[in-house]
Amino acid sequence: MKKGRHRRFEEARALKRGPDIDIEAILDPPSLEDEDEDEEYEEYEPGSWVNPEAD
Repeated sequence: MKKGRHRRFEEARALKRGPDIDIEAILDPPSLEDEDEDEEYEEYEPGSWVNPEAD
């Protein structure tokens, strides 16, 4: 699933296309499959990128 600005653009574009779209499908909460993708990223630590020797 696309995330962020591109996803919002796609949703807005679908809404503009007309009444024959399924708005409920667009606005459904993300599936559990998307949550698994979040585990691939490291936890953000503010300032860790500023001083690489801080580890």
